[in-house]
Amino acid sequence: MRKPTQRSLPEGLRPPIRTMVITHDPAYPAVSGADLRNYQNALAASRLGATMLVSVRATERTTTCNGIAVAGLEIPGEPGGRPMVRRRTAAEWRIPLVALPRLLRLVREFQPDAIIVEGIGLGALLKPLRPFARLLVLDMHNVESDLHARMRGRTPLAGKILPRRFGRQGRIENRETKAMRIVDRVWVCSDQDRQRLGSFSKAEIPVDVVMNGIPRADRISSELPDPPGRADGWPVLLFIGHLGYRPNVEACERLARNILPTIRTRFGDARLLLAGRSPKPAIIELAGMPGVELVENPDDLSPLFECGHVSVVPLATGGGTRIKILEAMARGIPVVATPVAAEGLDFTPGESILIHETDEELAAAVIALCSDSARMENLRRRAHAEVRRRYGKAAVLEAVRLGMGLAAVGEQPHGQGS
Repeated sequence: MRKPTQRSLPEGLRPPIRTMVITHDPAYPAVSGADLRNYQNALAASRLGATMLVSVRATERTTTCNGIAVAGLEIPGEPGGRPMVRRRTAAEWRIPLVALPRLLRLVREFQPDAIIVEGIGLGALLKPLRPFARLLVLDMHNVESDLHARMRGRTPLAGKILPRRFGRQGRIENRETKAMRIVDRVWVCSDQDRQRLGSFSKAEIPVDVVMNGIPRADRISSELPDPPGRADGWPVLLFIGHLGYRPNVEACERLARNILPTIRTRFGDARLLLAGRSPKPAIIELAGMPGVELVENPDDLSPLFECGHVSVVPLATGGGTRIKILEAMARGIPVVATPVAAEGLDFTPGESILIHETDEELAAAVIALCSDSARMENLRRRAHAEVRRRYGKAAVLEAVRLGMGLAAVGEQPHGQGS
């Protein structure tokens, strides 16, 4: 295997920096966790200079509410046509061949200094983009090879017989390694993902942690809100997420079938609100159970957060970091979660978040918390302060600055100053 080479950083890259962020789905208006991350990065980049969001899929927008230019490569109603890559791994999206010349035309017109590409799902675009970017960044929302292995659970028979490099995980790792040889820098969501990447990739380029920040932070008051009343149930448990995503479906089933019934033995009017887009039939079925309510495709999440007493996140699998945990904390809602759900988040268990593994432990933690109003208030206050400090807009902007190789705020760039 060819030895990875050290790619020198661009000389003289200083603000203002023209940045193009390339995504699969339109990042604005943000719907999914991936959209929220893509938009937060574009918003932070716009503080450093002109920024453009380009999605493979079509968009009707031309700008965001913050003046970021928006463009889509596909045309609504257009036949799919030939893909750029015929033999794709499970982690790669289908990119129509006609999208590439359209993208390169936008690049020539916009003339970005930096190009940020969303994950190896769009890895086929990296090599064509390389000549046009002084700084080319691969933003890995997940280490897809590791996520694929964890999501699959049991290893199929072929994976036990064949060497790892021939299995699905090995093929995805190969794509990730090749992508890292093309780009200047890689962004990941957490230190854990950085360690996972380093376990198989020896590419000698910077791997920066650009954390997921509080979503829609500009719409959330910086003041800790009062807790909701109890007239509509106590406690009201809240789970918000994409309800077509298998790990979320499994978490909702744990909540409705095991955790909520246990809590209702102590608090008879406890309720569970499940909210999100594209619910699977299994989720719709849960809505018929006692105390369970489903809110499909909500336009505005604020009313849900305003009535929730506890956010319970019993995820067993998944990747990245849980953006909805950050939003719940920022809105003053205490969080009880599994270790997987809180993975990658820089909070101290027992101080800003309660971490438990089994359904019985999660239910007992909620019961104990709701039985001690002083403890619940202390948890709310600590979590609210910590999430704003670690994952607020200023923290994300600083992470993006460092992820572009810029000096931290307050530091003198190399060669300047006394």
